[in-house]
Amino acid sequence: MPRAASRFYIVFFVFIVLAGCVPPRPIPRYRDVSNPLKRVAVLPMKNDTLDVDGPNVVRKKMIAALENKSYYVKNTQETDQILRDQMGINLGGQLELTTPQKIGEVLGVEGLLYGTLMDFDETTTGLLDVKKVRAKFKLVNAMTGQTVWERGLGVRSEVRMSGTSGSAVALAARAADAKEKDVPWVTIESAATNEKNVGRSLAYSVGAQLFSKAVGIHLDYESSELVRRVADNLPWGPGPVDVATLPPPVITVPEIKMPEPPSFGYMDWEGKRDFSAVIFSTSFDKSRNEPINMETPIAIAGNRIRMDMDMSGMMKGASQSPLSKVVMIGRGDKNISYTLYPNSQKYMVHKENAEIREKPQIERTIVGSEVVNKHPTDKFKVRITYKDGRVEEGFIWNARDLDGMTIKSEVENKDFKITTELRHIVLRTPRASLFEIPDGYAEAKSIMDLMSSEPNKK
Repeated sequence: MPRAASRFYIVFFVFIVLAGCVPPRPIPRYRDVSNPLKRVAVLPMKNDTLDVDGPNVVRKKMIAALENKSYYVKNTQETDQILRDQMGINLGGQLELTTPQKIGEVLGVEGLLYGTLMDFDETTTGLLDVKKVRAKFKLVNAMTGQTVWERGLGVRSEVRMSGTSGSAVALAARAADAKEKDVPWVTIESAATNEKNVGRSLAYSVGAQLFSKAVGIHLDYESSELVRRVADNLPWGPGPVDVATLPPPVITVPEIKMPEPPSFGYMDWEGKRDFSAVIFSTSFDKSRNEPINMETPIAIAGNRIRMDMDMSGMMKGASQSPLSKVVMIGRGDKNISYTLYPNSQKYMVHKENAEIREKPQIERTIVGSEVVNKHPTDKFKVRITYKDGRVEEGFIWNARDLDGMTIKSEVENKDFKITTELRHIVLRTPRASLFEIPDGYAEAKSIMDLMSSEPNKK
């Protein structure tokens, strides 16, 4: 692999979405052959919250609950496409404009599950952190329009600051929720922290909230508990076939989906010098109106790279999680890369993707000269177009005394505004051991292996 591989437009961080690591759904043991709802469509949920992801999270869990109750559930993508193309329905709130009989006829099902998401949020004050998910559902016979099952519930979990102040605030919050009679609340978890400083408690809660959103597990536990409790008295479905005739289930590990990480922005080190430095970056998430700050040590020697990423600042209270510290090592000389997890002393191996290393199209225009951290630079206005169609626009600063190396960038795309600066630059080839797997580390062959509490054996 040529030295050009030392040019990186680097990702911010990569980690596993723990919520995707779930065991396969068990085959239902019971059924009610007299139930006429042979096929059921789980309709898009009406969203009475400000969270755009919540309805899909709860909807997927209700689909699983119906399948566990011996119902055949129509494919969600097919359901949504038919509703959109044939009825002009894109949102759950539009379903009330027509009848269950018409929807059932168009979808070709006997049953319809309607749902309304009423709460999906987390409130953090420092004294009290409350997570809430509340929804109501009804199962309708699409042939008659009659409701055959209906239930609503809200679940809440709370973490309060220790002491009388935290307890008083928690009691007041419960009392306020108790006024909701139609769709009542139940507290599924209540805990007190040892933290007695409101400011630090608030910082911890906000950090944990940011991390859970980043990895796609925000309010996952509360959503699961809501669905489990709501569906416990759901009538049994008719079942597609006699389960006694089914072959033993094949246990497979579901594919792990990685979230799209925010970018460091374009940093051009192609054909430049060996060095070590610290990347200071701020990635501003436009959808959440939240900044994410990182300080990431980096070392480059030819076509080898190492980045040490400490996520502890975003995981208050979980600093020893296997994911809180991650080391990325790229070995362009071997066409391979490693992800190290220092907290568990494990690592995973990845084959390099040539498309990831492909240089994007750069349109740049010089707009001036500036000194950045004592380095004379040329400032360029840039438009960066990646192979997948992503476009970033902004400015980069290339150091004239470092062979044109980009040491600062301010770029923006539709999702993020990213500021990145290379500081504490040491123009010396990093030691070779930085790019090797340390002694005592064991390879994790799977996600479950990585997350297991028992250390691996070589």
